[in-house]
Amino acid sequence: MAKHRVYLSFGRHGRYGDDTAIMREDMLKSYIMGQNLQQIMPCCAAVYYSPLARAEQTAQFQALGLGCAHLLECDFLHEDCDKFSVRKFINQLIINTDENVSYYHMVTHQPIVEKLGLPFLSAGEVCLLNAENWTEMLADNFAVQVLKLPEITPEFWQKLDLTLAQLENLSAVEIYQKLQGLS
Repeated sequence: MAKHRVYLSFGRHGRYGDDTAIMREDMLKSYIMGQNLQQIMPCCAAVYYSPLARAEQTAQFQALGLGCAHLLECDFLHEDCDKFSVRKFINQLIINTDENVSYYHMVTHQPIVEKLGLPFLSAGEVCLLNAENWTEMLADNFAVQVLKLPEITPEFWQKLDLTLAQLENLSAVEIYQKLQGLS
């Protein structure tokens, strides 16, 4: 395996919305979280997500912020998946990773985070694991950091050229397209 730092991050899906998988404001926060990760992380090879709609939508917005075009649905990140299957998936991902790849992001649910023995995450937060190399990551020899859900700053609203009231009138697709214009 390569001798460079490697990273896995586990993001919890955004909050439920009334008529969407996640709340519209959380779509923006997911995008901002992706941007924040992009600023501090190497290039993300892929974003894996649970097959539930709220996780998929969070992953789409985070991947947009990360600048990662590789979105992959993964049954092993579903909240009802057993611990053995989750660990097997992650271990196989690590074992089969090319030495030039140094970062994967996953969007899942709190029960999966608990099964992995990671710290509690509130909706939208991310747990970032880093290790010296993939062998060390596989051996659970990693450092852990929790990234809190970002706030939407007045500058971001201005850059987006929207208000919260206007945001509530947009569909998820329209919000995504608006954010694509920023990327």
